[in-house]
Amino acid sequence: MTEAPVPPRQPGSALEDVLPTAIDVLGDPRGFFTSMPREGGYEAPGIFAAVMVVTYAVIVAVFTLLRLQLLGVLMSLIVMPIVAAIGLLIGSALVLFLSRALGGDASFETSFRIVAYSAALLPIQAIALLIPYLPILVQAYGFYLLIMGVVAVHKVEEQKAWTVLGSVAAVLLVFSLVGTIAARRVAPHIDRIGRDLEKSAAELNRATDKFRRELDHAAEQMKQEPPPDAAR
Repeated sequence: MTEAPVPPRQPGSALEDVLPTAIDVLGDPRGFFTSMPREGGYEAPGIFAAVMVVTYAVIVAVFTLLRLQLLGVLMSLIVMPIVAAIGLLIGSALVLFLSRALGGDASFETSFRIVAYSAALLPIQAIALLIPYLPILVQAYGFYLLIMGVVAVHKVEEQKAWTVLGSVAAVLLVFSLVGTIAARRVAPHIDRIGRDLEKSAAELNRATDKFRRELDHAAEQMKQEPPPDAAR
């Protein structure tokens, strides 16, 4: 009795493929972008980027919740995905412009795919926020992913891509480093100002309560005193 042939495995949905795709992008970006289809619509890369953005937002929201910053949680879950979606479109336009300026065979769809799949780094970026200066190293690898995508997908000469895009990335990383150093230096002063404001607000509340109690006491005394006509 012959065995029935095993049916071929059906490709997973866009959601099912998110984790394997992220591993491929981060582990072998050159191989991934070389084999990545240049066409096929925006749905699959869009879903992948959306999952990465939501994961990033949830991780940041959890860290913010642990610090009891409820407003930060709302900002992370609502505002951050909107900003990320806008950034995805702007980033795709920039990759398209730079790739064509370097003589690459670029379209908006291929640029969108490069940026969307490079978002695989976002969850790691969120976790890296716990360690000072580590996010800058993660950002550097993010630029590496983008450059690999431009070289493999847009067929830009690798030396030219590293010279131009690498220089742009280096400048942005320097700005990020300077901003991080400045923020770490200013943070203690901001915390002290915040504590002073909280102390002043508490003192103002106590003074207000004391004034209100004195007014209530004066009002009670006025009610208890007989009117002038009754005294006569």
